[in-house]
Amino acid sequence: MEKNCDNLSMSIDKGMKKGILKVMVLSYIATKKTYPYALLKKMNEFTSIHAGHSAFGDITKSDMYNIVSSLEKGGFVRSRTQLKGNKVQKMFAITTKGNAVIKNKNRIIGNMIKELTMLVKEEGFDG
Repeated sequence: MEKNCDNLSMSIDKGMKKGILKVMVLSYIATKKTYPYALLKKMNEFTSIHAGHSAFGDITKSDMYNIVSSLEKGGFVRSRTQLKGNKVQKMFAITTKGNAVIKNKNRIIGNMIKELTMLVKEEGFDG
């Protein structure tokens, strides 16, 4: 039973973090068109807490590319490639759909927490 609880906890934790990171990425892109590597640096800076530890663990290049790719497929951001020196960079900008998420981000995150609380109670993990 305890192992099942740990697996459920890890799964929920990973999903919650990914959802919160998506909202954070959208919030940043809303203020500035940017590319994934700059997002990676900024998100690691934002999520960093005491002594360089992160509440989200290390966010990797792969994590960031998966996040922005998912946001693009969902229509929350759009990309444009541009040549910078001899490198092609994919720049991301927010869409109208992405802006709607930003306007409602507090409600969205609050709903995520409510759903998690309900799941914990329904599954009997609250005490």
